[in-house]
Amino acid sequence: MMRGLFGHVCVVTLLLLASELAITQAQSPDNAGGATPSASAAPAPGAASSGGAYRVGRGVTPPRAIYHPDPEYSEEARQDKFQGTCVLRLIVGREGTPRDIKVTQSLGHGLDEKAIEAVKRWTFEPGQKDGKPVATMINVQVSFRILDTRIAKLIQRADAGDAEAEFELGQAYLHGEEISPDEHLGQHYLLRAADQGLPKAQFVMGEYAASRGDRPEDYMIAYMWYALAEKNGYKQSKKNLKELAAKMSAENIAEAKTRAQSWPNLPGNTPRRSNPQ
Repeated sequence: MMRGLFGHVCVVTLLLLASELAITQAQSPDNAGGATPSASAAPAPGAASSGGAYRVGRGVTPPRAIYHPDPEYSEEARQDKFQGTCVLRLIVGREGTPRDIKVTQSLGHGLDEKAIEAVKRWTFEPGQKDGKPVATMINVQVSFRILDTRIAKLIQRADAGDAEAEFELGQAYLHGEEISPDEHLGQHYLLRAADQGLPKAQFVMGEYAASRGDRPEDYMIAYMWYALAEKNGYKQSKKNLKELAAKMSAENIAEAKTRAQSWPNLPGNTPRRSNPQ
């Protein structure tokens, strides 16, 4: 999704945000970008809202975009060289048609309207519950970026499934290297690389979880990622596992090892490797 712009490359990143697997401790889509929707707007995973739409999770699979024309830059944003991210909440009906599109994180400069115009034309393969298509409530994050050629090429490679590019792109987003920092996108690309078995990505995921605090759940997540990285040949993981184990109970270590052995087929896990673009 690239267009030439002022000698740079403009990339529009479209990312479906469904309920994340609990052990990744990812940001909840109901609070993406700091938005605070009402309780009635966001049913619990697997439950239906008053309007009959389900939230992804607990047996409800996410919809998949199968026709997705690109949003265009607004003239105002083009002239100002403005970039940023907006988040849309919408319902994908049983027929795969989007409806009830609302902005939960506004970007302005006419880009919210451009994002809505594009998503209205999208077609989805609907989500399912018990093997049958159902209406699902999802968020769509639309990021408008003006990037240099290196980052644009990384995005192309990452979207094609290149784990090394996913890792580099994740690091770039997390640290603001040649691109505006975006923690959610950084974690998204790192997780994709880790899911593909890239040891250094798995190690970084472990470090990220270990740095989140001293909760047992954080330690179990970190231990799982370090164990996966060590299994795939990342030598530094052995030291980190030893240090982390000293802070954990035997029960939590056993649970973390079970998760590592079961990954990526943990209960409730949904595919993350492909973009809905």
